[in-house]
Amino acid sequence: MKKIALVYLLFLGGCLKESGIKPNAPTTAPVTKADGWEISTPSSESVDESALATAYQQFFSETDLPHASSLLVVRNGKLISEAYANSSEGADELHNVMSCTKSIVSILFGIAQKQNLIGNINTPVATYFPELVPDDNAKRRITLRNCLTMQTGLAFDGGPSSRDLAETGTNSVSFIFDQPVISDTGTAFLYSDFPPHLVNAVLGKVTGQRVQDFATTALFQPLAINDFKWDATKDGLNYGAFSLFLKPRDLAKLGQLCIQNGNWKGTELIPPGWLEEATSKQVSELNYGYFFWLDPTRKAYAMRGNGGQFVLIAPEKNLVIVYTAFPYSSPELWGNTEKLISTIYSACD
Repeated sequence: MKKIALVYLLFLGGCLKESGIKPNAPTTAPVTKADGWEISTPSSESVDESALATAYQQFFSETDLPHASSLLVVRNGKLISEAYANSSEGADELHNVMSCTKSIVSILFGIAQKQNLIGNINTPVATYFPELVPDDNAKRRITLRNCLTMQTGLAFDGGPSSRDLAETGTNSVSFIFDQPVISDTGTAFLYSDFPPHLVNAVLGKVTGQRVQDFATTALFQPLAINDFKWDATKDGLNYGAFSLFLKPRDLAKLGQLCIQNGNWKGTELIPPGWLEEATSKQVSELNYGYFFWLDPTRKAYAMRGNGGQFVLIAPEKNLVIVYTAFPYSSPELWGNTEKLISTIYSACD
């Protein structure tokens, strides 16, 4: 029987590549590939080349960001720089984007709404799975909105809980609803891998297909994202919180799609109203939308994942920054990515 890769990749620290972080000849000039990206230069897109070079010096540093694997900058819809480290495949390597997956699930939710597959976000999850949710008023009240804002009230204990989800032999929705209620639904934010998994379950229910198949036709194919992997629990449901593997240049396309209000080459893929709602403050106690982290100082928002990974989307600068890294690097190093963001953001006139 197939082993769930998550058990080994998500919770073991020995997954880092052995190759050195500094390539023999560091380069940041993007390469022309048949993947749809238009290539430009920093100066052509009003980006300070010296400041950008400083950011890449940090990227290649063995102390600041030792587990960095890619850094890409997109300005005005054009790829102006990219670099790769700790990778023999470079731009062609699939990366586990970890919790950036959550934001992509939010995008898929918006697409399902556009297709009239999902209605009111205040609908209880139990409406879709009446047979899987216990006869407990607190649990049967949990809505889609409660999931999207991480306010289900269900317990979650970080990595051990996610590992248990991966290893459970029962239905994964039942497993989540068997967790104890620790706060009133809709009142307390608890960052958890369970709510996005429930949203994925609903997506699978309303579309009548695996979430990865819905994502392929409704999102990835229009963006010419042809190579990805999405792990699943033992019952076949794609993880809603992590274990989506994408190439960095394809991850950048998702950021660019957001900055274009869900429009790609003249076709509306995501309702702009959904993006506006999903990237607006939805949680009173912190800057969080619907599986998106908000950056009000820069009037930006981000997908974020373990290892300090992020996709920063800054509409006012027409800027997308993608940074991937191997998970399980020391959280103390993640703060160094803020310096990286600041340097690149400030370099854009």
